[in-house]
Amino acid sequence: MQEETHIIIRRAHPPGRLQQLWVQREALWALTFRQIRGRFAKPVIGLAWLMAQPALQALVFSVFFGMLVRVPSDGTPYPAMVFTGVALWHLVQYSASDGANAFISAAPLLRQTPMPRLYPVMASTLGAMLDTVIALAVAALVGLLFGTRPSWPLLLAPVFVAIAALAAFGLSSILAALCGVLRDIRQLVPLGLQILMFSSPVIYPASLIPDQWQSLYALNPFSGIISALRWSLLGAPAPDIINLGISFVSALFLGTFGLWVFMIMEGRAADEL
Repeated sequence: MQEETHIIIRRAHPPGRLQQLWVQREALWALTFRQIRGRFAKPVIGLAWLMAQPALQALVFSVFFGMLVRVPSDGTPYPAMVFTGVALWHLVQYSASDGANAFISAAPLLRQTPMPRLYPVMASTLGAMLDTVIALAVAALVGLLFGTRPSWPLLLAPVFVAIAALAAFGLSSILAALCGVLRDIRQLVPLGLQILMFSSPVIYPASLIPDQWQSLYALNPFSGIISALRWSLLGAPAPDIINLGISFVSALFLGTFGLWVFMIMEGRAADEL
């Protein structure tokens, strides 16, 4: 008599997987701490390098775009304005770049432990947040040196950084899933990030965009967040509340969509390890 064969089809269970992220959160903190510790193994050198990267990039932009091209800055000192944009952009750049390589760099851990596959992506965003907070503090000091006087909006800066981190996490999750399945896409990530940077008000104020395009431009979540941070840290003109709301909703959508894409594709990406 032939024995019957039963095939069990396992369906994705997002609520259960999200619960696992919370249950095993100690592994996430350990992975994040390992990234930070590696970066600051020698605190003086690590901190100096952390400061030097955005400072040198801001200096180059200030010379070429501030002094030569004379890009307007809405009454804010251009070096302080561009330093703030560069500091926040490092959150996006590091989070997305590390996320794109998450399945490759964390392959041994993902093979040998039951750690959720999303943790390397989350750790890259959390680690980049620390760098960004320090760089933004320096940007605020640069603003003070140039005579800016922030007021009560300074209290909102942590909210803006958190929303930027959510958007960066969503972008990082999408790249991690796509690059895990299609490895060649990693070659396009640096170019894509460069295009996104120049599509965001990193080296220019958002006010340069014509009024009829402002709402469409606000769909880029980093456009409203960078403008809001300059208002918060440097006392720059306040962003339009409607456009800022569009950027916030866009950031929430990007974070949620990125998580959904990752959960759909992580199984296929894991098979490529």
